[in-house]
Amino acid sequence: MKEEGLLEKPDFENVNRYLKSGDRTEVTEEIKKCAEKIDGQTDGMIIRNIMLWINENTTRIYNGSDTRKFKRSADAIMLSGERTGCCDSSTLFTALARSKGIPTMQIITIDKNCNKNGYTSGHFYVGCYLKDINGSARWVLIDSDKPVNDIRDVEINKLNLEDRNISKRRYAFAYTNDYSNIEIDGIKIDCIQNMTKIHKKVYEKLDKKDFEIKLDKYRC
Repeated sequence: MKEEGLLEKPDFENVNRYLKSGDRTEVTEEIKKCAEKIDGQTDGMIIRNIMLWINENTTRIYNGSDTRKFKRSADAIMLSGERTGCCDSSTLFTALARSKGIPTMQIITIDKNCNKNGYTSGHFYVGCYLKDINGSARWVLIDSDKPVNDIRDVEINKLNLEDRNISKRRYAFAYTNDYSNIEIDGIKIDCIQNMTKIHKKVYEKLDKKDFEIKLDKYRC
């Protein structure tokens, strides 16, 4: 895996690392109580039900200037009943999945067209280590911010362990157990303005050749 602009490397072999909480993803008693309501006979069914629970019990707010962005814990997000964006969705999903014993990482990406007109953006995904009914396990990629009305709407894709191209649009720059750990030049992801600064600094460090891919190679 190329390391240019990679702020935190994944540790795919050390799966237990991604059961550990951080400041934003702490598994509190409230999170545990909520997770007790979410069941499933396999890890795959559990994460599908987590996605469904999040969509049924919290509202996704589409307000780019919401001052709560990048500031709240999973507990606070859940109790408020509102998710301000993909970061909140990823944070709440991660805490709930870990409380069910599923190793989960937050994957932070940058849009490949972020340099146009000085515009920057990105997206938070989650990576989960799932065991099937036979005990086999693999890392999978989920867009925890995607709206779902039924468990059949949940897309579970294989996570490429070598290629940082998450989709035709997005390129990963951090694989972390908690996004509050990410820092570059003293800047942390703790407000909208700092997220923008981090995107710009990451873009400066990236190997732009990784952006030159065939668009039909990726599904989303």
